[in-house]
Formats: sequence, structure tokens, C-alpha cells
Amino acid sequence: MGELVAGRPIVQLQHRISNPLDLLSYMALLYRAVPGSGLSPELIAARRSLDYEVRSDLDLLHGFSGRLLHYMEEPILRLDPLGEGATLTCEGMTAALESFPADDYQRMAIHAISRVHDAAGDGAVTPPMDDVDAWREYILPALTTASPEDTYEIISDAAELKRRTVGLFSRICNGSYIRDFVANRQTLDQARTVAERTSNLGFGLAFSELTGNRLPSTLVSRISDVERVIFCPTMYLGQFVSYIVSPPDVIVYYSAPEYLKRSQPQPAPNGRLTDHTSSAAPLGEDDLLDALKALSDVNRLRIVELLASGELYAQEVVGKLGIAQSAVSRHLSLLERAGLITVTPRRGMKYYSLNEAKMDEVAASLLCRCSC
Repeated sequence: MGELVAGRPIVQLQHRISNPLDLLSYMALLYRAVPGSGLSPELIAARRSLDYEVRSDLDLLHGFSGRLLHYMEEPILRLDPLGEGATLTCEGMTAALESFPADDYQRMAIHAISRVHDAAGDGAVTPPMDDVDAWREYILPALTTASPEDTYEIISDAAELKRRTVGLFSRICNGSYIRDFVANRQTLDQARTVAERTSNLGFGLAFSELTGNRLPSTLVSRISDVERVIFCPTMYLGQFVSYIVSPPDVIVYYSAPEYLKRSQPQPAPNGRLTDHTSSAAPLGEDDLLDALKALSDVNRLRIVELLASGELYAQEVVGKLGIAQSAVSRHLSLLERAGLITVTPRRGMKYYSLNEAKMDEVAASLLCRCSC
């Protein structure tokens, strides 16, 4: 279960429901739930119902650590949300957050901003806390909805930063979140149970099936840092993609209602039920056999899985499979001759892509033979 890089397994897939992680997703969506955002009317209404003070803290504490909202991740990840902290109640979570020293919250905020600079690769160095002008410049690339003045003021006052951070988590958790979580627990459990079938697909295919999206390039580029992927169902994500990269773990959120809807069996022309529909025309017998022969090898299946996440050049495939370049070339050639992948020469290299139309035809051919 997993993928290979340099000959070693690196990705273990798990499926969890964790109260703190679900709360983190809910708050991030609540922060973004403004008219025109494309998020659910229920979330927009929940945001509007917040007290002014709570809404202000929501915007400030989410608004100074980049579009990935790094700061709010940090206290929750310290709660061990994949272990002992996975089922913390609102009261237990608040007590655990209160136990962290105020200086820890300041360090978490500084670290969150440094992650924004690390991702940008700008080489910026965290300035001394008492250098106001330097901090103003340092904060600017990380700001979304917070102002430099408010951000510096809250980060420089560790006790106030802790008070407002713990207070925000507690008030949201004890407000609309816990009511929604209890009301939707059956849907979340059902999605997690159905999603277990993706555990043997590997990261790329499991991501595509659960989220309805291709694996983002930012995750593809970090795959060598990952040992475990945890898929968490949530209620209001819709078609959006949300994930947390916390090496060696990656936490991927997916919309429970959307996933269950996509997973519903669909009636085939003969009245049977099938999980997939396609407008692709079935292949002839010889073409189908050629395609199936090309897929009848574990390394070629891994190549198909890798390319399902996006275009790769040959050396990238070699690195991700961890086998000899000559073997990879042979596998790629077999897949290309079967029409399952396409190759595009560019800048002196060959770039390989999955032929999705041909894969649909293979699937349609098998479904037709099973249902006719």
C-alpha cells in the first residue's frame, strides 16, 4: 500500500475523522465564507452570525500566515490530532491549548510566517522582535486579511496572542461547529467507511477519487518528504481542495457529501448498477487485449498512477519508481504503443502524459463486457 521512491515505500494511506482536524477545516472555511466565495450558504450564514469580536479574531488570526493559513494549523497539530488528541471534546481541546505557554504561541506565529518565506524561497531572515520596521517588511508577504500593524501588535504580545487564539478555537468549537459536527457525524462516518476502498490505490489515485481533483503540483513536489497520508472527510468543502503538509504527514480533506454522491452506483443500460459511467466507445477485442497486456505489470500500473497526477518527464518517472532507467524506458514504450500514454518532446526531453480518452475507452470496454 503506497508508492515507491528510490526503492522504498513512502506513502501509507489512512482514513480518519478527527475532531480537532475537522474543526480546523471548518474554521478555515468559515474564514473564507464571504458572498461570492462559492462556499455554502450555511457557512456564509454561520459567519454572519458570529459576534463582531469573534469575526475580527477569525480574520486576524487566519490573515497573517499566507493563503494556506499556517498559523492556525500549528496549535492543532500540537494536540496530536492523529493520535491521543483525535477525539478531544471542545472542553478537552481548550484545556490542552491553555496548557501551552504563551511564548509557544509567539513561536508558532513566527514559524508560520517563516514557512511563507521558505515557500517563496526569498531567503528572508526573521528579524528581532523589537525591530518594528524590519518586522513590518517581514510580515508583508504573509498578509491576506490582516494589517501589518495589527499583526505586529498581536505577535509581539505573547499573552494576548494566546488568549485570543485559544478563545477563538473555543468559541467556534462550542458554537456552530459542534452542532454541525454532531448533526453530520453519520455522513462523515459513511464517507470514511466508503473511502477505505481507496487504501490500495496509492496516493495519486486515492486523491483523485476522494477529492474529484488531480494531485496538485505542490504535493507532487513534496512526495519524497511524505510517509503517511491521512484523508479526512469534512462537510462544507464542496469542490475546493484543502490539505496540510506537515512532514512526514500530509492531511488531505475531502467533501463527504460530494464524495458519497460520486460514489453512488449508476444504472447501466441493462438495469445493472455500476460505479462509473462514460461516454467513451468500447474498444475492439484486439485493442482491448493490447491495453490489458500493457497494464499487466506492477511498475506499469505505478507509471499510470503517477501520470494520473500530471505530466512527467522520463527522469522524473525513474526517480519516483526507483528502478533502472532502461526498465522505465521499456515500460513507457509498452504503454505508449498501447496508446495508454502520450509523449511530447520538449526542450530536449520527453514528457509523458496519461491518455485519458484511451483509459476511458478501456474502462468502457470492460464495463460493457461485464454488463451486456
